Amino acid sequence: MAQSAPAQARSKPANKIGVLAKLHSIQIGGGKAGSRINKADLIYIIRNLATLVANGVALPKALHTLSHERSLQKYADMLDTIRRKVAAGESFSKTLALFPETFSSLLINHVRVGERAGTLPSTLVQITEQLETSDNLKRAIVKKLAYPIMLTVVGTLAVTFMLLFVVPIFEETYAETGVPLPLVTRFMIGSGAFLATHGWWLFLLGLGIVFGVRYARRNPDYAYLMDRQLLHLPLFGDWLRDIAVLQFMEVLGNMLEAGFTMVDALRISAGSVGNYAVKRSVEELQSAVTRGERFSRELERHGELFPPVVSQLVIVGEQTGTVPKATADVRQHLKREIERKTSLLVGTIEPILTIGLASMIGCILLAIYLPMFDMIGAMNPGH
Repeated sequence: MAQSAPAQARSKPANKIGVLAKLHSIQIGGGKAGSRINKADLIYIIRNLATLVANGVALPKALHTLSHERSLQKYADMLDTIRRKVAAGESFSKTLALFPETFSSLLINHVRVGERAGTLPSTLVQITEQLETSDNLKRAIVKKLAYPIMLTVVGTLAVTFMLLFVVPIFEETYAETGVPLPLVTRFMIGSGAFLATHGWWLFLLGLGIVFGVRYARRNPDYAYLMDRQLLHLPLFGDWLRDIAVLQFMEVLGNMLEAGFTMVDALRISAGSVGNYAVKRSVEELQSAVTRGERFSRELERHGELFPPVVSQLVIVGEQTGTVPKATADVRQHLKREIERKTSLLVGTIEPILTIGLASMIGCILLAIYLPMFDMIGAMNPGH
């Protein structure tokens, strides 16, 4: 029965697969209300469903139990709707599909395979582990990047405040005394005046650029060009590439472990990649494998996007007939690489930001105090 599950899943129309959202962006809502759920609540729901069903609790009863949890009250209507549908004889995966903006197609397909193979509890556990792993990695990255981001924001606000409110006060004082101003002071006064006059326009320009980029990315060709350039950025390029390849390998490995063929797994995996350059390469991989090409050979042909270690692990997996295990090893390798490169990135950015902000603030203070020394000297000509 486990072997027939992938074949039955593949017999469904291709549009049932659609464009797949990443696991870490799965949302849960209460139908029309469209409420969202954070990652912790999502993991809580799926983990407890797996625990209850694995211990003999019927799925409708398990859903009923979760709908009465105080911490999940805002999702009670949705959980109760799913419970009623399942109790009436609908499959769990088909019921989840009633919430297309809530559950990703990847999650639904994974649950469908688990139902048909009779391994729904272990499938739910596997989904929970995937979500927890991606969430832990995301938290680790955010934690490491938090300080540089905070330093940038606080430093920018401090410099802006000094230029807009502190420098003008000293400008008035020096204008009254008639003290000649050095170049650095004149530059800071001019910068503050420009910022005061055109600051809002600069802010609106920044917003316009952000919304313009987001609008342009709706066109897959423009998004592809942007993402391809991002992958060539110093420091950031390899880091972004590894994140995109990890997204791909996570879904590919899970689909292979669930029993999907390589062709079907690649088709599903392509939709899980956020970077359009890597996504297009995955689509080319899928087309080549459909024609009968070896997966590992195609990875080597896209060596600019897939690191050599990834290709070698897949080659070994093909030779030994353990491609799912090879993808698991690839995922572990990429996670270590992402953490290492994140630490390297932060270690490079932090001193640059610190020195840059300290230099800017030092220049402002120098611009303020240099005329003051001249003014004191003019008041005491005999000394």
